[in-house]
Amino acid sequence: MATESQKREIKDNVGRLVAERFGGDFQKAFEHYDTTAKDGHIDAVELTQLLKDAGIGNWLTRDAWVEGIISALDANDDGAISAAEFDAILKKG
Repeated sequence: MATESQKREIKDNVGRLVAERFGGDFQKAFEHYDTTAKDGHIDAVELTQLLKDAGIGNWLTRDAWVEGIISALDANDDGAISAAEFDAILKKG
């Protein structure tokens, strides 16, 4: 389970990435990273790229971040993050 500090880092860094590259449009950002199958889900490979672009983790720790994030957000246990799951974490206070 992620610490409050890690949750804040994810929200802050991804939020900054979305603001800078996608004009604050989370849906546009989600669609950008949904590259493999364009199936409405961000899988582990796609999430790895998003985290890299957001400056979260490094080559050594990023896999652990990905595993933890998917575990925490994947409400329906499909191994990926849907747009609704993505929005839920980023728009929470």
